[in-house]
Amino acid sequence: MTTATTASATPAGIRTLVFDVLGTVVDEAGSIAAEAASALAAAGADPVQGRHLAEEWARRLDALTARIIAGEMPWRSNDALRRAALHEAAGATDDGLPGRLLDDLATIGHRLRPWPDSAQALHALTGTFTVVALSNADLAQLADLSAAGGLAWHCVLSAELARTYKPDPAVYRLALDLLDLSPQQTMMVAAHPWDLRAAAEHGMRSAHVSRPGEGVPAADDHFDVYARDLADLVRILA
Repeated sequence: MTTATTASATPAGIRTLVFDVLGTVVDEAGSIAAEAASALAAAGADPVQGRHLAEEWARRLDALTARIIAGEMPWRSNDALRRAALHEAAGATDDGLPGRLLDDLATIGHRLRPWPDSAQALHALTGTFTVVALSNADLAQLADLSAAGGLAWHCVLSAELARTYKPDPAVYRLALDLLDLSPQQTMMVAAHPWDLRAAAEHGMRSAHVSRPGEGVPAADDHFDVYARDLADLVRILA
């Protein structure tokens, strides 16, 4: 496994870039930790515990999402899962947040901040490639955070259209089928190695983008492109 590549090593014939959004284009963990800290401060609690609450919230959200993918519970929207996971996490950590603050915090999926290089990188790439969002976020969340963050897409797809979540194969098939994409001409861009591995199962090419805390490729991963961030991806694909 390498940590970078050059334009000469980039796969030829790529026409479409399919982007993971949560963690790759927006700073999901950082945004949630910041708002959790603010909520705790507003409640008169220790804001330093915001990161602990955010981590517990994320763990419980992942567990609920995994149950849906496994068919163990019916599909629920990302907003609904975030709300349920937050109430579980707040109860487990005994943070004592009042209902109004919990209700506001539960809607964080609509306010996730883009990484500093995201808006400019997406704008640059839209001049050469068809740029698509394929996210576990709800369509309403994607509309709000894209508008607020100035994120340029040619198409936005949510896993909610498949009534499951990545890495369920149905989500990747959704993008390929709805947009009539050739997998060999389509590159999945993500900070999560698991996302890229799942996309590769459908013949899609892969680009790993490093983001703090979002996953490190394994020694036996063989992605087509390794980029330090989205600005580096633009340079590589130029």
